[in-house]
Amino acid sequence: MPKYRKKIRSGDVYEVEEFYSPRTIGKKYERGRSENLTSEEQAKRNLQIARKKMTRIINVNFNGDDYFVLLTYGMEVSLEEARKLLANFLLRLKRYRKKNGFSELKYVAVTETQGKNGRVHHHIVMSGFEGLSMKEGLEILLEKWGHGTVLIKKLYKNQKDNRLASYISKENIRKGAKRWSTSRNLKKPEVKLEVIKETKRKVSLRPPKGFDVIVQTEDYFAEIGWVRYMKAVRRGGMDYGEYEGGAETDAGSKKRQS
Repeated sequence: MPKYRKKIRSGDVYEVEEFYSPRTIGKKYERGRSENLTSEEQAKRNLQIARKKMTRIINVNFNGDDYFVLLTYGMEVSLEEARKLLANFLLRLKRYRKKNGFSELKYVAVTETQGKNGRVHHHIVMSGFEGLSMKEGLEILLEKWGHGTVLIKKLYKNQKDNRLASYISKENIRKGAKRWSTSRNLKKPEVKLEVIKETKRKVSLRPPKGFDVIVQTEDYFAEIGWVRYMKAVRRGGMDYGEYEGGAETDAGSKKRQS
């Protein structure tokens, strides 16, 4: 069984996943259902993987000058209507930024329903307005939105909203539905995958110079053996995600789903 080491760089965050794979990565196999997993467990695992991917996208593309935005409606709208209104809002905002000399709009957006009446709202991580105050930025968003309340916060570290991936995607969605939408200009995390040789001496997972380790785990799975994981953040850098245990690393989860 080959052993792999995956190195992932997402902005100020560096991750390493070390794992065995019963299948050679890069080859195509017929997909099979996960054994010994209930549909609820599988849904939870899929959501955790999706949140980790979202966290990496946010860490690559956004910083403390950007916004976490909540858009609500002053009237009842259907989910389909809400998605159209959101798309139009983002288009107006994109045109406004280009016309007034701001950088190109970047965003990650999630549409959710809440409560017994299923009130629709949107959570968005988006580009801030360079050189403008929060109040000025809010006024622009209110004008371009026009359907209800707009709440914004900057993506500061060490605030409750830092766990953005979990917060903006906390709602379970129907099977097969897209979890979030993004602008097309987002950068992707840098991922390097290598096959490593077995040695009697266990090699420590180490971060790059100037990075501090914040999570380091080793977990054993009957299907694939040991999975090691490390997460480090550059000193003074930002991490808008959260970690929910070694059992939910991409490597371990994917192998258990094979």
